[in-house]
Amino acid sequence: MAMTLRVRWGLTVCLAAGAFHLQAQNETDVLRYGWLDPLSSTRVTAMGGSFGALGADLSCMGINPAGLGMYRRGDLVMNAGVHSASTTSLWGTRQVDAARADVVASNFGVALTYPSVDADWPFFTLAVAHQNRAPFTQQVNIDGVTTEASVSDLFVSQALDDAAIYGYASTDEALSDGLIYGYGASLAWRTGLLLPDNANLYATAVEGAVSVDRRIEREGRLAETQIAFGTMFQDRISIGATLGLPKVSFEETSVHTEASVASDADLRDWRYEESLSISGRGMLLRFGVLARVSDVLRVGLAHQTRGRLTLLDTYATAIRTSWLDATEEAATSPTSNSEYLMLTPDRSTVSASVLMGKLGVLNADYVRSDMRRGELRDSGGFLSSGYDFEAENAAVDSGYRVVHQARVGIELRVGDDNQFRIRGGGGMATSPFVGDAVQSDANRYHVSVGGGYRIGNVHFGVAWRTAWHSEDYYFMGAFSPEPAGQLQRRASSLLLSAGLRL
Repeated sequence: MAMTLRVRWGLTVCLAAGAFHLQAQNETDVLRYGWLDPLSSTRVTAMGGSFGALGADLSCMGINPAGLGMYRRGDLVMNAGVHSASTTSLWGTRQVDAARADVVASNFGVALTYPSVDADWPFFTLAVAHQNRAPFTQQVNIDGVTTEASVSDLFVSQALDDAAIYGYASTDEALSDGLIYGYGASLAWRTGLLLPDNANLYATAVEGAVSVDRRIEREGRLAETQIAFGTMFQDRISIGATLGLPKVSFEETSVHTEASVASDADLRDWRYEESLSISGRGMLLRFGVLARVSDVLRVGLAHQTRGRLTLLDTYATAIRTSWLDATEEAATSPTSNSEYLMLTPDRSTVSASVLMGKLGVLNADYVRSDMRRGELRDSGGFLSSGYDFEAENAAVDSGYRVVHQARVGIELRVGDDNQFRIRGGGGMATSPFVGDAVQSDANRYHVSVGGGYRIGNVHFGVAWRTAWHSEDYYFMGAFSPEPAGQLQRRASSLLLSAGLRL
């Protein structure tokens, strides 16, 4: 019942990056967990994430596990650094910058290589690693924007629905008792934000223009424990497989404030607060093959299955009002706990690398992923609601499309004994949204540089990477007459690594 009493937001809310959830599980999840541009080792990160036809690096487990077949000795590696996320919020003529930073362990683990008595399969490698696939750190701020619209109009629309639909004789009583719209209109009614206009109608207490302030903070990560195996046949064909065990941790707090422009307005200001926490675990598989076509050319092919995540979200809202006579009112929703399944899209990677002798290597990857393959389902667990997610999955199917990604990277060896490496790379991914569904440039771009040093069995690395894209954001909600604003997002990482060949 609780799920059906919340207002369902359409695809436009997904494009708004989740503005005013009112239903915590929605099509936004497909992008959050399925449209990834993950961190890797310093070597792979510096090469633009392009590594599908190369090997002997722990990051192969997340791209093409066949690369593990190229190990001839074991490897123990730690990659860590600083990840920062900056967001420029644009709404009308107003522009506000915000940024957050976090320490990340992007990739660490061990690869153990064993010799074989079979000359055709001379080595087998077993690897275990932990990878930070996607940091969720972000802060969004916008303030001082004056508008005639109000988010409270949404609560009016909710209250105008006939309570008899839900089996209640009185809408007033149902709102007062929190029996309907417990995360929106009920709170507005109990704090005076929602007023009775007459026996059957409602109105907002907001009078005239308001000054809007909106602040959002996000944190958490999608991490993955990886267990992989790789081997090579006759020094020509490598094969490998990875069992991925993703773990989700995501938290978002949002505060929307409207202050009356008129000094004599009875309602001085009001605030809508949202709190969302999501945790969960899952499983996926990756398979890959890598072939040496000639002494110069290698090609690779890898496929990642749809991931299966079991997620638990905790969601709550509150409304606080402040009045001209200095009185204040507050109401808080119940805290919902809902379990559901998320199936992330599968993806395929085609790669080619050119070996330039002692000079270095050049690699290129093409990745294809159909975002329409993302799907939400009821988990059937103890905390599941029984909701069928039909509307959300229909929005995914009609609003998303195939994403194409291209990555290229180069590594040059320098020094008398080729002990130094200079690396660089970049790439882009096409927008996951259909046609003109968004106004912003939703393509993703990234560039990176770095280097490495080897001395004996020890190797060190450094990498810097920055990625950027834009997205629409409806600061007043998807159904407001206010046009969409824009978030210009940039994520940068500085990583350091140290490793030991065993």
